[in-house]
Amino acid sequence: MNKTYGITLLLFSSLMFGSYGVWSKLIGASMSPFFQGWSRGLVISLILLPVLYYLRLIVPIKREDWKWLAVFAVFTSATQAPLFYAFTHMDIGSATLLFFTSMLLTMYAVGFLFLGEGVTDVKITSFVIACAGMYMVFSFSLAAFSIFAALMAVLNGVASGGEVSFSKRLLPYSALYLSWISWTAIFLVNAPISLFLHEAQVPLALSSPWFWQLCYTIASLLGFWAVIEGLKYLEAGVGGLLGLLEIIFSIGFGIILFGEKLTSQVAIGAILILTAAALPHIRELYTKPA
Repeated sequence: MNKTYGITLLLFSSLMFGSYGVWSKLIGASMSPFFQGWSRGLVISLILLPVLYYLRLIVPIKREDWKWLAVFAVFTSATQAPLFYAFTHMDIGSATLLFFTSMLLTMYAVGFLFLGEGVTDVKITSFVIACAGMYMVFSFSLAAFSIFAALMAVLNGVASGGEVSFSKRLLPYSALYLSWISWTAIFLVNAPISLFLHEAQVPLALSSPWFWQLCYTIASLLGFWAVIEGLKYLEAGVGGLLGLLEIIFSIGFGIILFGEKLTSQVAIGAILILTAAALPHIRELYTKPA
């Protein structure tokens, strides 16, 4: 029963994360990239703060961890605006695939260069397959969309990959605490950029843009809670494989809700990317101690 509960939560979290493109599309041009990032960051950080206080998870950051926290904050602050721009200027599926692949490649690179992670045969194989998948999707994206939108999806993947990788240097702190730091950093960095660029600061009102922004916020909170809670009942390898359903959900939403077309080139690229991401988790499941 516990395993079933964990799988259900991981499926739910993948559904929530896979819906990001939907909310971005629905918000559209009603909100600018940095404004939607800082406004959502502010709301989520304010919601999480009393929860952290109640659970007594707010602790001082150790002096030796400050540099890693700073690097983590730099990467995490760049995870919202680029992807929002990509989602609103290209297909959800293509943006998701570019983001996911660049995140995967960044995690491998950061792990090897900064975290002392070894280079294994399965990682090399995964890296090569991922590069092939990204080439197919990126070449299609350059033909169908603006190069800037495609590069924004890649930039978000690099930022997300760095965020996830460097969070490994902050393991003594709770995931909820790191999430609050992340969203607070997003607010603090994106707000002044939004003002500097003279983006429209959309007043809070009973309007469709703010309703979709609220849905986006709720999806972010529920998705994060579900993945943290679900992993308590599952092996990391199983959790990693279930997390890949985020890509399937995202592509599915684009096709069903927005009539996006999945070309044969993008479909092959998606299969390659999913294979590359799944290989390490499959290896982990088959090599775990009996």
